[in-house]
Amino acid sequence: MGRFAADRDQMPQLLVTPLAECRWFKLLGDARENKFDPSKPPSWSVDLLLDNENKVHMAWIEEMEARYKDFHGETKKSNNWFPAKPDPESPRSRTVVSFKLPQWTRKDGTKSEGPSVFDSGRNPWDAKRLVGNGSKVIIGFDVYAWPSRGTGAGMSFQPRQAQVVELIEYVSEEKKAACVFEPVPGGFVDDSCV
Repeated sequence: MGRFAADRDQMPQLLVTPLAECRWFKLLGDARENKFDPSKPPSWSVDLLLDNENKVHMAWIEEMEARYKDFHGETKKSNNWFPAKPDPESPRSRTVVSFKLPQWTRKDGTKSEGPSVFDSGRNPWDAKRLVGNGSKVIIGFDVYAWPSRGTGAGMSFQPRQAQVVELIEYVSEEKKAACVFEPVPGGFVDDSCV
């Protein structure tokens, strides 16, 4: 099952998820501050919703769980050793896998870049087009194996690329609001107010 994607410009090999719905797609633009812990670095993140009845999804989870021994051997597992848990909205039918890439500052003061995002044709994604919950994506990621901190070791999945295969565009509440103006015949027309 283990599919790999090569990105010669950035990394030698990335692991690849199966196609699945996403939630909280925060891989575009600048890294987001951690609103619960401002001492942590800003990051890019996304949650993938895997279907517990989908054999491909469950085989991928098993394959990723087995990688723990590749990184840590028989070391004790932390309580949060694997970035997957039952979906709070439907715990019996879905598993949420979290991907998070912290932004870091290089010695020269520059910041690390976020993930590359592509459409289904492998074209670069327009960052102005926001990806909403329920969109279907594939994530290319690497594994950060963190050592035991006295309570056990674990793994984090760091998104490096994303491919948006089916888009449900996110539209803010402000943009959903209807225009308060009447049409003016012969004037400039921009379809964002239609």
